[in-house]
Amino acid sequence: MEKVLDRERLVSEKKKIALMSILLNFFLSVTKITAGIIGGSSSLVADGIHSLADLAGAVSVYVGIVIANFKSDKFPYGLYKVENLVALISAFAIFFAGFEIVKEVLLEGKVRHVENLSLVLFAVVLTIVLTFLFSRWERKKGEELNSPSLIADAQHIKTDMFSSVIVLVGILGNYFGFPIIEKVAVLFIVALVFHAGLEIALDALKVLLDATIDKETLDEVKEIVQSHPLVGEVKSITGRSSGGYKFIELELILKTDNFEKAHEIVHQIEEEVKRKVPFIERLLVHFEPPQEGEKIFAVLLTDDGKPCKDPLKCRKVELYSYDGKDLKKLGSLTLEKPLTLERGSCANFVENLACKKVKCLLLGKNFFGKGALYVIAYYNIELGEIDNLQNLENSLKTCIPAEEILKNGC
Repeated sequence: MEKVLDRERLVSEKKKIALMSILLNFFLSVTKITAGIIGGSSSLVADGIHSLADLAGAVSVYVGIVIANFKSDKFPYGLYKVENLVALISAFAIFFAGFEIVKEVLLEGKVRHVENLSLVLFAVVLTIVLTFLFSRWERKKGEELNSPSLIADAQHIKTDMFSSVIVLVGILGNYFGFPIIEKVAVLFIVALVFHAGLEIALDALKVLLDATIDKETLDEVKEIVQSHPLVGEVKSITGRSSGGYKFIELELILKTDNFEKAHEIVHQIEEEVKRKVPFIERLLVHFEPPQEGEKIFAVLLTDDGKPCKDPLKCRKVELYSYDGKDLKKLGSLTLEKPLTLERGSCANFVENLACKKVKCLLLGKNFFGKGALYVIAYYNIELGEIDNLQNLENSLKTCIPAEEILKNGC
């Protein structure tokens, strides 16, 4: 499914989600601190203070999204990495949250008596439900919008849910006379918290240090580029991320010496890649003309294996490679429909040859009309004549560009 990048919509959506995170964290911090003070739960008050740290993190995410999309002459590649920097800060906030959980539960000397159990339980359960639902939704939207800061914030909110679970377990454990339950639960939750923070930190550092983008994206781009019939070879493909966007560089060999045509091909490739692969900010293409070396040739034949002179009798194509010394047969293709002299009937046939990277087409006699010759010339395919397959190597010397045939009026 093809995705079209709408930059303004993406930024607006990111800002809206980040603002909702700010409001949620503000509500949670006020609720937990108030309920903790009234209900006599020191761990809930401490968890409320932890939510204030989450609130600061959510504000930094919002600021990061806004700053990341500013344009400046001093930053020609944009400020997208601000998002990754915010994600890294969020990772350290998660580490701090893990430390706070350890300090609150494992290192606390004594536990205050809960005076209003129903109020405290209501606040904790409400926190768990809200953080669980919002973190799942925010992470899903962050992945859809390719926003590392929103994904990091979702993980951060998820740690708030874990700390609330610990508070709940601690309250119930102490209430029923089993405080050891609280200490066992915290060890498991803290491990998950630090693991989430480590993943976010590593992902952010990779982008900040210009590590390559994922192999799946590079392979997808390469496949799209190679499908263009006038791309002879993809010599190299590299890429890096910046915030939620990708920058990709390609080095290609194009099957043309014409600069204007090469520029047109590059423009087509850029449009095709950006249309099929989302979140690409820039695609830089370096191209070179065809290099001397092994070339692919095609011979158009009749049913009995003779070079075709009549388009209605052409039935198959044999493919060969030639490096100037050795001639190798690559295989054959069967024509699904016979060629005719009707206008445009040869276009699909020529396009198929171009996709096979054919340099020259040999046939018993050139019967192509002007329309077909223009298509052949566009794909930079040469034409030559051959008497029989035993004379194939010498017949390759007869190949001339279709553009020359058009100029000579043949």
